[in-house]
Amino acid sequence: MARLMARLSGVLGLASTDVEREFGVKLITSEYMSTAIAAWDRISKGAPEWLDAEDGIKTVNMAKFISDTRAKLTTLDIGIQVNGDSARAAYLQEVVDELIRKLPEKLCDADRLGGMMIRWNGSSWDFVMPGCFGITEVNSNHDIIGAIFASQTSQDGNSYTRLEYHHFVHTDTEETLYEVVNKAYRNSTDISGNATLGSPVPLDTVRVWAHLQPSTLIRGLDKPLFAYYRVPGANVIDSNSPLGCSIFAGAIPELESVDVAISRKDDEIEDSKHITFIGQTVKRSADKRAVKLPRFVQALGIGVEDSNNNAIKEHVAVLRTEQRLQDINFDLSMAGVKCGFSEGVFVLDGQRGMVTATQIESDDRDTIQTIKDDRDALQSAIEQAVEGADKLATLLGLSPIGVYELSFAFGDITYSYEEDKANWRSYALQGWVPIWLYLTKFEKMTEDEAKAYVAEAKTENAEPELFQNMNLTAGGA
Repeated sequence: MARLMARLSGVLGLASTDVEREFGVKLITSEYMSTAIAAWDRISKGAPEWLDAEDGIKTVNMAKFISDTRAKLTTLDIGIQVNGDSARAAYLQEVVDELIRKLPEKLCDADRLGGMMIRWNGSSWDFVMPGCFGITEVNSNHDIIGAIFASQTSQDGNSYTRLEYHHFVHTDTEETLYEVVNKAYRNSTDISGNATLGSPVPLDTVRVWAHLQPSTLIRGLDKPLFAYYRVPGANVIDSNSPLGCSIFAGAIPELESVDVAISRKDDEIEDSKHITFIGQTVKRSADKRAVKLPRFVQALGIGVEDSNNNAIKEHVAVLRTEQRLQDINFDLSMAGVKCGFSEGVFVLDGQRGMVTATQIESDDRDTIQTIKDDRDALQSAIEQAVEGADKLATLLGLSPIGVYELSFAFGDITYSYEEDKANWRSYALQGWVPIWLYLTKFEKMTEDEAKAYVAEAKTENAEPELFQNMNLTAGGA
């Protein structure tokens, strides 16, 4: 990464050589990946390179929509239980609950950019996206085991940067220790006005960092305190990089085609109003009499013969809506396939003019396999991140030592609320389940309220009418 802090701050762009010099390391960089990550970021933020205001090319930002859809399916109804009777298990359950609250949104960004670092800092979770950390070491499996993280703050009108270096060190006694090094810097600029790391300052110079130790050695670790979630799949940009690729890295041509096709369709509709062209003579006559012509009447160009009725021409635009929709849906389907979804998951609704994601069916094998792979990778990363939180809790004395075990649960991505509600309604009508149970499950009544309604209906001998006259709309009583 040419600039480690490029996305941490719009103003601060620290050269990687500054970081390498401070820690005596060589960052594992890839110019190809840096360029690709920057492009993925622009595309998914609505600023792809094919935007062209003069040619009317806009973007519907399908890249972000597809990324969000995949992340939502991956984290659908995610539940993580920390099992154990220890105080440590109870503490880690609170830590994990905080992770779950933030995870869906952060995974959207990770899917856009190929992955993210996840780590517990002792009080909150850090989700660090590519571009805001530097890689210093990988193992034989290309897993990241050494990294430098950067954070920034301001105090008394000065800008400060803290670099946190995580790595394993080997002692003379052949013992392997894990070291966390913290260094703080007061940022400055060079003669060209470019931001530089600046001069080192003691950690207690900055109030929010005063509690940190310059160096901490930890025994008994075989994994880093951080975890890297990598979007599953081969890195087609740089096979030697430990980083992952954006989920839409292989679908960029289709995403561009979708934007172009929708822009052309919108232009056709905008230009489709009926126009009657008249001669300049008639236009001047109307102007002299202060007659305001209807908006659909426009004058022919100067120099055009307008002495006879042939000068009056009608313009009726030809709309190729159906062909446009076919082209758009073809590109949407192809983009979805390249992003790991089954064919036809993403479609343009011609009635509403909106791109939608269809209900995942049980035979959508590609989608189901993709989400399974994502969940497996995410679970592995979370397990390592929670293990890091456990070690940090011991190091900082945040809770008594104790054993724990994680169990994961994910929602069924083929689940349809409407189908489930209709099935339960049928069960209740046929007497296979109590009506009050249906009311609590789908009409958001409490058990007491539901049983009271059913009892009242029975009293009036009107239970069928009660059930048939209820407003059984999705999600509300």
